Amino acid sequence: MKRIFAILISIILILGTVVSCARADRETPQDGTKDGTDDTGLTKEDISLSVWHIATDAKRREAVQRAIKRFEDRYPNIDVVETAVENDPYKTKLSTAMAANQEPDIFISWGGGWLKEFVDEGKVLDIDAKINEIKDEYYESALSLFEINGKKYGLPYSVGPTPVYYNRQIYEKLNLKVPETLSEFESNCDILKENGYIPLALANASQWPGALTFIHLSLKYGGADTFLNAFNRTNGVTFEDESFIKAGRKIQEWVKKGYYPDGANAINYDTGGSRMLFYSGQAAMIIQTNGLVANCRSEAPEFYENNLGLFPFPVIEGGKGTAKEILGGGNAYSIAASTKYPKEAFELIHRLTDKEYGQDAIDIASTVSGVKDVNIKDALIQQVRDILLNATYIQNYYDQFLPGELANLHKQTTYDLFGLTTTPEKAAADMEAKAREILGPPK
Repeated sequence: MKRIFAILISIILILGTVVSCARADRETPQDGTKDGTDDTGLTKEDISLSVWHIATDAKRREAVQRAIKRFEDRYPNIDVVETAVENDPYKTKLSTAMAANQEPDIFISWGGGWLKEFVDEGKVLDIDAKINEIKDEYYESALSLFEINGKKYGLPYSVGPTPVYYNRQIYEKLNLKVPETLSEFESNCDILKENGYIPLALANASQWPGALTFIHLSLKYGGADTFLNAFNRTNGVTFEDESFIKAGRKIQEWVKKGYYPDGANAINYDTGGSRMLFYSGQAAMIIQTNGLVANCRSEAPEFYENNLGLFPFPVIEGGKGTAKEILGGGNAYSIAASTKYPKEAFELIHRLTDKEYGQDAIDIASTVSGVKDVNIKDALIQQVRDILLNATYIQNYYDQFLPGELANLHKQTTYDLFGLTTTPEKAAADMEAKAREILGPPK
């Protein structure tokens, strides 16, 4: 009887130990800490993070979703709620959300004045110290696009130059050489025009496509410091600087010489108007963002393989801008200051922009991201990256860099320059007047 009692006591003690261990397992996460975080400091609780982005086309979104899946597989307690919105509606959606204090944890930004407004309002989390810990994984030129007041506020998930794309077969047929100077470029345009080609495809109904050429020209005429001084109101430089006026004059000269398709201001880029002129061989060149590479590969794969070439916008003889000062832009993930989970949000944007994502972006979407050490097999995409690597300065698009009202006026005045409904002098004066109203007088 005593032996049976002893055995029962032993069983009770063993069961008590098991129950205690099970309770401890629930109260303290496995391989974790007593405060509910793992050894990286991330929570082990079930949470969700919201992400808004603009990768709406199937290929770019696939690259984003693959990165999200990798993150969720690594952190199964974190649910990522992804929302993809078209470019222009996104800006309105995010601004409205910010005003109503309903912003997502993570959002896409363009840098420049657009991001600075949110930073100044205290809406963007300061992640500069965290970025500096991993900055060697990214190109400095890419990180610099999202630097505000000396601090980095985003990790780049796409970045690229805005080159001149050309039809290689047409160039070979007419024995044209890739131009390095503006006079050589104009000589090519004249020869193309004489042979029945539209030198430059343009669909400017949404205003920003034509603005690309204006920025290229003003950058090459005035150099990087001119625009920065005009924006910062320093060194007495204004938006009436001769570089902006010369850019406007050159655009109107090209319009009058017939370098662009008739009615370019009424052609819609989003529906493919200018791209179809280019793919069909009616137009020999087009000045566009890095997004054209992915568009062409998807829309006209045969043209992509056999015809598509690109070169940097040429320098201007006597201009202050150099070949290494280029026009480009990109997107970064920033974090809302209101997020409840800043550590987890930073880990997510790191994984959304890391080397694995960068490789997917290249392989799936033909898109260059800001991360280093990806393997590029496509010669055209390699050329895109080489332009970035050789650049000493990347001028962000004015409509992304400038505050909203001034950005919209920039697009409108440039649109009017292409339409010959204003003069270069008036366009510059209008920009300076608005700059004084928003940014203050020059110093």
